[in-house]
Amino acid sequence: MQRPRFFPVLLAGMVLLAGPAAAQLPSNASVQGSYYFRYLGVNTVPSDAALAFQGTIVFDGKTGSNGFGTFTVTGQGTTGAALGPAANNVYKVLPSGLIDFTNPLDASNLTTLFGGVGSGAIALSSTDTGYCDLFIGVPVSTSNSSANLNGKYYLASMEFLGGSLLASRDTFFTAAFDGKGGLGNVTINGTAGSFNGAPQSQTSTGATYTVTANGIGTLSLPAPSGVAANSVLLSGNKVMYVSPDGSFFIAGGMASYDFVIGVKALTGSPATAANGLYFTADLYNHITSSTAFSVYGADGTANEIGSLGIEIAHQRINPDFELSYDQSYGAAFKPAADGTVTNPNSQYAVGAGGNVIIGSGLSNNYQLAFYIKSPTLSGAGVFLHPQAVVNAASSVPFTASVAPGEFVSLGGTGLASQTTQASSLPFPTTLGGVQVSISWVDINGLPQSVQAPLYYVSPTLIDALVPYSVPSDESLIAFQVTNNQVASNTTRVYSGLSSPGIFTVPSGGIGNGAIQHADYSLVSTASPAKVGETVLIYLTGLGAVTPQVTAGTAAPASPLSQAPVPNVFIGGVQATVVFSGLTPGAAGLYQLNVTIPAGVTTGGSVPIEIDTFDSSKNLQSLNTEATIPIGK
Repeated sequence: MQRPRFFPVLLAGMVLLAGPAAAQLPSNASVQGSYYFRYLGVNTVPSDAALAFQGTIVFDGKTGSNGFGTFTVTGQGTTGAALGPAANNVYKVLPSGLIDFTNPLDASNLTTLFGGVGSGAIALSSTDTGYCDLFIGVPVSTSNSSANLNGKYYLASMEFLGGSLLASRDTFFTAAFDGKGGLGNVTINGTAGSFNGAPQSQTSTGATYTVTANGIGTLSLPAPSGVAANSVLLSGNKVMYVSPDGSFFIAGGMASYDFVIGVKALTGSPATAANGLYFTADLYNHITSSTAFSVYGADGTANEIGSLGIEIAHQRINPDFELSYDQSYGAAFKPAADGTVTNPNSQYAVGAGGNVIIGSGLSNNYQLAFYIKSPTLSGAGVFLHPQAVVNAASSVPFTASVAPGEFVSLGGTGLASQTTQASSLPFPTTLGGVQVSISWVDINGLPQSVQAPLYYVSPTLIDALVPYSVPSDESLIAFQVTNNQVASNTTRVYSGLSSPGIFTVPSGGIGNGAIQHADYSLVSTASPAKVGETVLIYLTGLGAVTPQVTAGTAAPASPLSQAPVPNVFIGGVQATVVFSGLTPGAAGLYQLNVTIPAGVTTGGSVPIEIDTFDSSKNLQSLNTEATIPIGK
């Protein structure tokens, strides 16, 4: 084994997808005031019980000595949906726009919703708990009206009929709001468990709506004629909460286990509408047979790259009866002329001028997705962008965990006074007058801090290695840059055992991976890998190694420093991993020696999936982004 000749190219020139902007950094005060909300979820403990709730949540906008503010909740829900003690309702907004607060639908007040503060809404889902759910909040209006809903809207919905997860149904359709309370005859497209996932179309005749000044309204969808009640895709009177500008709304029945989202259709070019960072929240239910299903919720972020028609995203997946894990991926997301995107298992609509994206499932993948665009952020002086601490290989958004030994890219402005990179090993902790500190609070409540080895610094980008002493327990860790003794703001991200990302050529996380043949020549379209061949995949984020090394120093050749062996899939087929660990002679570069399995599709590039696990074999992180060319 030897250090790959192209290693410097993998990091230099890394493009961060979190863009610049101009707004005050988010804080608890950012959500001060009243929001209408809709909640749909499943309490999986001790058994799967559906919950739905709607009402008003009021944030005090304050920050106590513990960093939290408080909130109150009023409203009503379905049977079993009871509010927990109000005294325990606390929330926190980070400068990145991340928000978390006590799940008000958990009577024990022991679980938390996580999500983001977007431009005009908050979107959250539970993680690391027994709740699989979706929560969306919309600011209360002062001068709304039925006229504010005018024109073509896309609607998506999800329902557990009568609280049964096997009786799931979802829809995805358009409706024309006339600005006067009329919808006419609405064609509702979707499917239901009673149809075994087959697509259906039904007509709701004479649908109507109302909107009052404060944004509360009704959405009335008469049931289709001649359709049995258990086969109706969506009907009834829904309480509707409309955004102040009328660009989107949320709705649901007073006593039904449903959630409806509507977004105003695009009027401009779809190619540039979906662009930038979005906070995401999803609820899924996969029905696998007449008696089996798998429900889970997810929160995260998605970077939409409109010029390429690509989405790079991270989700924290919270499945029923299993531990939560990170999922990161790169996928095509290129809206059609009408603003819609169709994937094999889901469909989406970009609307509200690109500020909101909604989604629904296809076939037996029942899903409701909500994307809300992040406000743009900026700062003066030495400014570390709160959303720009990302995996240096994959460029997956900042909500993904940061692991010990991971190469991370830090973005911002004024980060360095010059552009330079380390010229030898070990990497220094001061480079061009720049330092990066990582701090945290240990299990005893004591503050800890360590300096990160630096590979590359410039005014807008730093590539650094996370020391192995940094926690990996999913707690928050704080990054801070010091440029010639002037300190930046601190940016907090979540830690984790592993966070794999494959380097790509060119860099950025999109396209073919940085992969070599056994003779150390680059695997490429012109020189593809072959079935049965063992290739060398270069990546970061595999976590702790044995024997231990000091971050930033050359990895040993004897003995090799090894990492836990992940599962690797090439084109969906599991491959044999011959070696997992650090590349000898290189600093901070992980390597997987993988044999291309039989059964892989040949003649093009196929995706690589890497699954990492904890010591108890629980899935920790899943990455599907880079590709590898496979020859015939």
